[in-house]
Amino acid sequence: VSGFGRLGHLGVSVDDKLALRALDRLDDWIDERHQACLRDKTERFGSIEALYLYARSFFLERRPPASEHQDALDYFQNLAVKKWHELSRLSQAHVALGLKRFGDAETPSAIVASLLERSVHDEELGRYWRDTERHWWWYRAPIETQAMMIEVFREIDNNETAADECRVWLLKQRQT
Repeated sequence: VSGFGRLGHLGVSVDDKLALRALDRLDDWIDERHQACLRDKTERFGSIEALYLYARSFFLERRPPASEHQDALDYFQNLAVKKWHELSRLSQAHVALGLKRFGDAETPSAIVASLLERSVHDEELGRYWRDTERHWWWYRAPIETQAMMIEVFREIDNNETAADECRVWLLKQRQT
């Protein structure tokens, strides 16, 4: 769903009927997660919920969430605001972009400021993060994470300079 949403957001003409059908199931899933959190009296918010918010945010106008899922959506948006700093950088980017599209102006700006503060800029290597690690978890993938940083800096902060610096790091990874 996020892939179809991202392509559409980039202006690529793609038939996203499959993604729209999957969105109904994802909304049911997030509602189930919400009910489990209420039943267990826990506040679970991780990379999967962050990815859900990001994916769902692409389709807010074309397919608004059904009213029966609004409580779950509000619950996880509130958790995102409270717990974004506990997530991986990729998931922080998902939260920032998702919340911005849902209408939150304050939290995405705080996430961008935090990302910039923790980054390193080098004339030759570009902008990167020292905590980059090669790990087998999907939410730790360095190339995907860097691509999301570019999207965050461009969409939330309109910071083309930081986005270009992130592109330099990506190009350096391809250099032999």
